[in-house]
Amino acid sequence: MSTMHRVTFQQDGITYDAEEGQWLYDVCEAAGASVPFACKAGACGTCATQVVQGEESLGPQRAREIRTLESNGLDPTQYRLLCLADVHGTLTLGASAKTPQATAALGLYKVRVEAYRPHTLTVCEQRFAVESGEITFSPGQYMIFHVPGIDQVIRRSYSISSPPSDKTHFEICVRAVSGGFCSNFIHRLRPGDCMQVEGPYGDFRLHDGSQRDLLMIATGTGIAPIKSMLLSLLGQAGRRRIRLFFGLRNVSDLFYTKMLSDMRERHPWFEPTIILSQPDPARWLGLRGRVTDLIREQVSLDEASHTDAYLCGGRPMIEDAKRLLIQKGMSVEQIRHENFF
Repeated sequence: MSTMHRVTFQQDGITYDAEEGQWLYDVCEAAGASVPFACKAGACGTCATQVVQGEESLGPQRAREIRTLESNGLDPTQYRLLCLADVHGTLTLGASAKTPQATAALGLYKVRVEAYRPHTLTVCEQRFAVESGEITFSPGQYMIFHVPGIDQVIRRSYSISSPPSDKTHFEICVRAVSGGFCSNFIHRLRPGDCMQVEGPYGDFRLHDGSQRDLLMIATGTGIAPIKSMLLSLLGQAGRRRIRLFFGLRNVSDLFYTKMLSDMRERHPWFEPTIILSQPDPARWLGLRGRVTDLIREQVSLDEASHTDAYLCGGRPMIEDAKRLLIQKGMSVEQIRHENFF
């Protein structure tokens, strides 16, 4: 049985028993805490929250976290970015530096569910019609959804999975997390349901002006912003080589397979590769392993020098993939990533 740690959210009057090593973003979602999140990558400072007790249980701060806190005028000895922290002991959190109401929004929109598409038992795609104006976004960006909680609105971010050509509609791909209030709320939406969203946000975008080949790497629903990028790129006139490494766990987790196959048939310069980490051998004859195995085996030193990489998925995958790509000769500037969960 996993070791459990008590996390107290003073501003909400909530306590929650978190598992050892559980990401604080997931803890906030499961507990229904009102901590606002935006980038989920330590870049914006939206989730900066005062640590009342248990600073040592969050581990040491990295340089990026300190820079972000200081750029927001916050003392790194008193505040932490919850999107960069895991739980390793009893923790008491005070007030967030930014309240949901005070967090600046690029735009507020009323949206209505137009289509619900289940892909697996836990993954679905929701298509929204914008009922108030138009949304202009770049492939890779996300919207923040205002999810009605018991006592307050909870803000959660979901990447846009559709291309930016349609300014009156957008889609998101969501995995219902066990015990996750917001993800399950979004998953239960059906055509006709309405919500308020804000955005777009995010710096996970395509390099402007780059003509290098592209390597997209995604795991799970981290494919969402990658899909938006692919649909945008494949709709353009250029024919740069584009490879996709898409990792899932088992056959029951497969989705987007027909879409990717159709893309490959229409665009021969697009090369999708799906790999499963824990497949049932009787049901899967394809590649087995992790996306990092594909980097080791299929990315040459020469290819790395003239390729831009875009990574989206869990933080461990992203850190491993970045390390391997740099070892192959790719510069840090050639790698962009989004910590998706």
